[in-house]
Amino acid sequence: MSGLLIGVVMLVGRGPVSRLVADLVGVGPGDRVLDVGCGPGGAVREAALSGAAVTGVDPAPLMLRLGRSLSGKRSGPGMVFLQGTAEALPVPDQTVTVAWAISSAHHWADIPAGLRELYRVLEPGGRLIIAERLTRPGARGLAAHGFTETQAAEMAAAAQSVGFAVVQHDTRRAGRRMLVTVRARRPASKPG
Repeated sequence: MSGLLIGVVMLVGRGPVSRLVADLVGVGPGDRVLDVGCGPGGAVREAALSGAAVTGVDPAPLMLRLGRSLSGKRSGPGMVFLQGTAEALPVPDQTVTVAWAISSAHHWADIPAGLRELYRVLEPGGRLIIAERLTRPGARGLAAHGFTETQAAEMAAAAQSVGFAVVQHDTRRAGRRMLVTVRARRPASKPG
């Protein structure tokens, strides 16, 4: 029961965040989106509304069941939910045009490994965005679920170190939430 309650709580107020992330990366028809840490699938459904094919990945079977259930008839070949983690994505190499992690990167066990996996699954020129709630330095408990501005800068540096280009991070408002975002691209070709 507590897992279901967490899933419902994860849906409240997340619409503006999902829309902002989709807008920032310009999701549209023809995109193949990967949502890492998809939870109950709110951002998966947001990407599908834009005409994209979407794969939601989450380590929790309950979240995947909830995502499939809430997606109802929209689930199918254009919307898939798979069990996995950022460090071991169940997606083939270079098959994704957009990858995002919304309010989930702070849970990753190994950030460099997660970024290497995202690089692996993105096609050349693919777009990445990581969005986290802006937290205060020294926050504890639930208040620490997110990134400080320093942590966002560290994530941007880590993305660059695994090969991402055009890496930037900033702070944005989505509804009532303040977010830090890290955006990057997989280079279109290897530097030569």
